[in-house]
Amino acid sequence: MSSPLAIAAVTAALKDLLNNGLLDHDLSVVGNFSVTALPPDRIATGQNEPNQLNLFLYQVTPNLGWRNVGLPTRDGNGVRLSAAPLALDLHYLLSAYGSQDLNAEILLGYAMQLLHETPVITREQLRTVLGTPLPIPVDGSLLPGPFGALSAVDLADQMELIKISPVFLSTEDLSKMWTAMQARYRPTMAYHVSVVLIQVANGGKSAPPVLQRGKDDQGAVAKAAPLPSIGSVRPLVSDLLPAMRLGDDLLVIGQNLDNQGTLTALFENGGAKVSRQLFTDPPDPENPKRVTLHVPSIAEDKNGMEEWAIGLYTMKFLGAVEGQPPTNSVPIALAPLIIVSPLNVLVGDIELTVECTPRLRPEQETQTSLIFGSRPVPPTSIDTPSDDVNLPSTLVFRVPSALEGEYMVRLRVQGIDSLPVRLTGTPPRLEVDPQQTVKVTVL
Repeated sequence: MSSPLAIAAVTAALKDLLNNGLLDHDLSVVGNFSVTALPPDRIATGQNEPNQLNLFLYQVTPNLGWRNVGLPTRDGNGVRLSAAPLALDLHYLLSAYGSQDLNAEILLGYAMQLLHETPVITREQLRTVLGTPLPIPVDGSLLPGPFGALSAVDLADQMELIKISPVFLSTEDLSKMWTAMQARYRPTMAYHVSVVLIQVANGGKSAPPVLQRGKDDQGAVAKAAPLPSIGSVRPLVSDLLPAMRLGDDLLVIGQNLDNQGTLTALFENGGAKVSRQLFTDPPDPENPKRVTLHVPSIAEDKNGMEEWAIGLYTMKFLGAVEGQPPTNSVPIALAPLIIVSPLNVLVGDIELTVECTPRLRPEQETQTSLIFGSRPVPPTSIDTPSDDVNLPSTLVFRVPSALEGEYMVRLRVQGIDSLPVRLTGTPPRLEVDPQQTVKVTVL
């Protein structure tokens, strides 16, 4: 970690990088020039304007990647044991000034090329710039570092390297900043420098050494089996299927699933406010990381037509014993099951009827379409009987000017398509379901 001098140390390192880099080029056409780190309103402009590159720190923002790392900890008495690092990103304006035509543009061009070719300030560069004292003899003594008796060389030892990246500001942003600085505008490029980690040395208490681990130094004693966790869930028949359907068997892959016996799986769809519980099969001793469960079909669950909803679900296992927390959640989609009729039609304008299981929710009707081949078709009518919740939704589609050929048909509900496939053969393989293929022929 770095000291509070880190912000100034980064500015000093950038200034040194620009100064040394420009000196390595033959800029005699420009004449004398300097590299400074002043507020723009303090730089002379007009008739006596110098050849000058100016680096101005105009904004400091928190670094999002480090913002919540190492949160403060306290003991039972409220005394802080450790302090979180102050992680900062620095934002600079690099402006060029010139005493003659094109001088400012020449200086800015060389500076931008130099920063483009040096995206990272190395630790060696930082130690050279920030080391104190500098190894330059002057009258038998050494020059002091840029911070006098203070030292910021610990910036070179922080965990993260200092990275430089350009930021292309809009005309509006530049106008606002130069107006706020009350300075005359000059050619300017912005840079983002990340990350500076500031933390006070010895800012907290140090824990005493561990002499024994548990009674008689026997280590920790585990009184319960490790909690289960879920890695993924998918249809059992194939890992190529992107969604489940009512009546499918699901395969759950995770950790410590064999220690829990039969598990209760909770499926939740927040958008449709649907929650269903299912029970897994007993775990297989030969595959302790895999369990299966069955999603009941409409024939097996008379309430399934109404209580399931097409959409994206999260699945988790509930605690096997009272007080045990649930596992993590993993996503899985429920695709519609459809019956299409007729499957054989004549060329021209055709009308198709589609039965959808489970039933469509009212809010899904405006987000439903039929994919006829590759052409989306909106529904002409949707009928979801309110007097009998065990009946599917019936949709009617009119497809204009259908040409001769065979067309795969899919129903898309809120971005989730029905699966127009079936498994056949041994070993089973996926193929297009002929019951979801419409054949258009010429009379």
